[in-house]
Amino acid sequence: MAALSKSLLGLVLAGLMCVAGAAIPDDAQAKIILKVTTQSTRPGTPRADYLVHFKNGVAKRTNGEIEVQIYWANSLVHAKEALEAVQLGTADMADLAVGYFSDKIKLLQVAGLPFSVSDPVKAREGGMRLLREVPEALAEITKFGHVFVGMTATAEYHLNSRGPIPDLATLKGKKVGTFGRIAPKAIQAAGAVSVSTTGGEVYEALQRKTIDARIMSFETVQRFKTYEVAKYVNTIAMGCIAGVTPFTMNKAKWDSLSKEHQKIILEEGERVGVWEAKAMRDDDVKFQKFLKAQGVKIIQFSRSDREKWKNTAGVKKINADWVASVEAAGLPGKKALDVFLRE
Repeated sequence: MAALSKSLLGLVLAGLMCVAGAAIPDDAQAKIILKVTTQSTRPGTPRADYLVHFKNGVAKRTNGEIEVQIYWANSLVHAKEALEAVQLGTADMADLAVGYFSDKIKLLQVAGLPFSVSDPVKAREGGMRLLREVPEALAEITKFGHVFVGMTATAEYHLNSRGPIPDLATLKGKKVGTFGRIAPKAIQAAGAVSVSTTGGEVYEALQRKTIDARIMSFETVQRFKTYEVAKYVNTIAMGCIAGVTPFTMNKAKWDSLSKEHQKIILEEGERVGVWEAKAMRDDDVKFQKFLKAQGVKIIQFSRSDREKWKNTAGVKKINADWVASVEAAGLPGKKALDVFLRE
């Protein structure tokens, strides 16, 4: 009985020590966790790998004081909820796909205008220039309680499809997965039917034949593994239509960090953003080689039909309509377009 009493006493004392924090190692108490939400399914291409580089860079430079935890494939929150999730602190950081927030973050949508910028490096430079020179553009992000940390850019978009689409005649009437408010207009101008489909939904949509094709880059076809269910990429060259992606942090979380940690976060955000845009541009041939090895057929879309599509009334008025709608909301749409496109 005495032995049992001593055992119980030991358990009680151990429990009290845990409550008091004595059983928690000092390094565990000091570690800062940053939860990052992204719709990217896994590492393996620059668009996802930049988060891994950021995680590793921050850990190294803070001597492990900050741990970045990446929640892949919308496993923390859905991409469409990322803006609010960071605002509320459900996520500490977000790989913020602004195409899903075209009614709230308007000015950065300029980077997604079709048949415009085709180089991810130039797209990122234009997006960064926009945030520097047009205060309203940055304010659209910060008013939701986000702190801007960095920016990445997408590669040029084409059509990933279940069957070959070599020309406008074949494209007409096809159900094409899109996103945001700008891309659907470009697809509709070609006579196709636009179906809203996020990156996290595209594999299943193609597999179930909900859509016939989806606007994607070679990199996104590899990243989302849609090559398993859609064996054709039709080289339309629509430009970097998915635009730029701000990397942001919850303001309260940011304010809780030391000045030194804030400096490291910003420097790493800039470093990995520059790396990602360059890699997205330079690795395009590598993405194509990988896809071909998976049995994907790359179809040259008719160049003459691409020009016809680019010059349709529906496409030509997209820029003007975008400027007008943004100006109607009291924002400098014309200035934003000029700043973004300036070399």
